[in-house]
Amino acid sequence: MGVAGGVHPINYLFWFTFLSGLLLYMGATIRGYKPRFAREHWSYYLKLGFVRFTLGNTIFYTAQGKLSVGLMAIIMGFVPLFTYSMSLATRIERFNKLRAVGVFLGFGAALIIIAPKSSLPDPSLVIWVLIGFGAPLLHAVSYVALSQKTRPKNVDSMTLSSGTLLAGALFSLALALALDVFEFFTWPLTIGEIALLLHSTLAAINFYAIFELIRIAGPTYMSQANNLSIGFGVVFGILVFDESHSILVWMAILLMVLGVGLVNLKRGS
Repeated sequence: MGVAGGVHPINYLFWFTFLSGLLLYMGATIRGYKPRFAREHWSYYLKLGFVRFTLGNTIFYTAQGKLSVGLMAIIMGFVPLFTYSMSLATRIERFNKLRAVGVFLGFGAALIIIAPKSSLPDPSLVIWVLIGFGAPLLHAVSYVALSQKTRPKNVDSMTLSSGTLLAGALFSLALALALDVFEFFTWPLTIGEIALLLHSTLAAINFYAIFELIRIAGPTYMSQANNLSIGFGVVFGILVFDESHSILVWMAILLMVLGVGLVNLKRGS
C-alpha cells in the first residue's frame, strides 16, 4: 500500500529502517537497556544492514510495487531454500537427500510461476518476478555470511535489531539522496505515508521478535516462520486486495510449502 500509494521505494526504505530503528532504540532506553553501539559491533550492523535491508529490501519494495502481495509472499518463501543451497555450496552444511528434494521442489515451483504464460495475469510480469527473486537471494546471503556465531556478545536483542536497522537507514539515505528521491512526510498524510508509519511500527516489533526468538530458541525454530509467511501473504492478498491466482500458481504454492517443509524438517532433528 505504501509503494502503490506514491512513496518511492528507496525513500520508503529509508523511512522504514530509520523509524523502526528509532522506535527500537527508544524502547531499549525506556526498558533501561541504555543501548550503546560499540565500535566493534558496527561491522555486524553495517554488513547485515547493507545486504539484508538496503539491497534486499530495495529489490523487495520495487518488485512489490509491480507484483501482487500473494505472489511476492511466495517469492519470499524461497529464503530457506536459497539459504540451504548456499550453506551446502560453502560446506557449512552437509548434503541431505530430503532437503535436496525440498530445494528441487522449490525451484520447480519457481519454474511453474515464470515459465507458462498462463500462470501470471500479465506475461510481462515475468521480468519483475525474476527481479523479485533477488530479495530472498540477498536475505539468504546475509544469513549465510552473518551466522549467529558472529552475533555480538552481551548485546540485547532490542539494541541489536535497532543497530542493524539504523545501519540500513544510513545506506538507504545515501541511496535516496544520490537518486534525488528523498522526501519528508507531507501533511495531511497520504495513504502511502500512513501505510509506511504503520509498517514501521509493526516492523520494529517484528525484528525485535526475530532477534529475540533466535537468541532463545535458535535459528532452526525461527525458520519455521517462512511456512506461515507464505500462507499469510496469499490470504491477506485475497482478503485485502481482492487478488486471485491461477491454478498453476496454486500448484506452485503447494510445491513451495512442501519444499520449505522438507528443507526445515531436517533442521529440527
